[in-house]
Amino acid sequence: FETGYWGRDYNKMSVWVMASLDAPDQLRQRVAWGLAQILVVVRSAIGDAFDNSEWFLSFYDIFVRNAFGNYRDILKEIS
Repeated sequence: FETGYWGRDYNKMSVWVMASLDAPDQLRQRVAWGLAQILVVVRSAIGDAFDNSEWFLSFYDIFVRNAFGNYRDILKEIS
């Protein structure tokens, strides 16, 4: 395998995979992933994304918290 693949992006992906497979609320995790695919954050909008992966995780946590909620509440929280 390539050693370059084991970067920060892979770490974020592996954390999501473990959370979605092991979590008791798999449906919530999958809905949150779907919302994250619709409402995308641009890396340049949060600064140097490679050093601030907590920003991406906090953005994703909004979707986890509001997975079964109101779309308007999601938009209010991410804006």
